[in-house]
Amino acid sequence: MSLDSMMVEIAKLEAVRAVGLPADLFADVVPKVLDGWRARAVVEAPSHLRRHAQPLTVTLLAALVHRREREITDTLVDLLIATVHRIGARAERRVTNELINAFKRVTGKERSSGDAQRWVAGFLWHG
Repeated sequence: MSLDSMMVEIAKLEAVRAVGLPADLFADVVPKVLDGWRARAVVEAPSHLRRHAQPLTVTLLAALVHRREREITDTLVDLLIATVHRIGARAERRVTNELINAFKRVTGKERSSGDAQRWVAGFLWHG
């Protein structure tokens, strides 16, 4: 889950969007039907897809592209959420360490790291 992963997914999303399908193309299609068209497009060889009548081929491929766009968007959202969580965890560790150091300075005594951590945990828990 790095910046490189996000950039790869963004490039995929840009490629899918470059096809130019209207956002509401399948608005009136039941998701189960759309999933069936996508599944069919995935398993058929390109030569078999070309043998179909053009409207069917275009429909199957459009369903595939439409669903891929949603999958890629979901992946990007997951990557973003994971990044935000990592940032939050780092910030929390930083604040905890600052509180431990402040506690050590305020008390005027050297305390064990365990004492400081317990105090900080109590402070964070009870405010």
